[in-house]
Amino acid sequence: MIRLYQFPPAYGLSSASPFCMKVETWLRMTGLAYHPLLGDPRKAPKGKLPYIEDGDLKLGDSQLILDYLRAQYNVDPDAGLGAPQRALSMTITRMLEEHFYWVMLHGRWIDPQGWAVTREVFFGALPRPLREVVPRLVRRQLGRDLRGQGIGRHESPEIEAMGAEDMDALAILLGSRPFLLGDQAHSVDAVAHAFLAGTLAFPVDSLIKETVASHANLVAFVERMNAHFYPTIEPVP
Repeated sequence: MIRLYQFPPAYGLSSASPFCMKVETWLRMTGLAYHPLLGDPRKAPKGKLPYIEDGDLKLGDSQLILDYLRAQYNVDPDAGLGAPQRALSMTITRMLEEHFYWVMLHGRWIDPQGWAVTREVFFGALPRPLREVVPRLVRRQLGRDLRGQGIGRHESPEIEAMGAEDMDALAILLGSRPFLLGDQAHSVDAVAHAFLAGTLAFPVDSLIKETVASHANLVAFVERMNAHFYPTIEPVP
């Protein structure tokens, strides 16, 4: 059976990480049997979560995981999509994973209010003195990563405005459709759900959270995905 190593559940979701939740939703979408386990990034093949073990194989990176599972198990929720739909799917995925992710990272790890929550989720169980030292080191490194990527060079209100623009764009692309590409859920919906559900569930108010909540179609999309793939998750407040 596929073993999925990921960050722990948080905020009422299956994982604190949108990339972990993306893979788990995709597995549920395809019906592949899997066993979720708490992971340690130090043991991951690329030093990040999620990763999977399948027999003797150990594989990291959420997109490489999906590509492997498609080929290995001959399952693909995107099999019926045409070239324009695949291009749109890639565009949305890139926006969320290569831009909005950094906005989310800043809100959770650098913003003082977000950091107070994130620190407890990821490091609250560590014994002293590790609980004092490790969070500071990780946060400092992520701050460097954010600055190197570029997002971290902006002020917090500017970063939030960028994230809100992403969410406005996603709401326009979704429109009145139940899912991003039509009447059925595809891989891009697993990506979008992970970021939207994570934004709404994170217990800190922000412009980005307000923006998502202001789009009835985005909230309905999250509820719809929850009902399909996570029926035990509480409704969006």
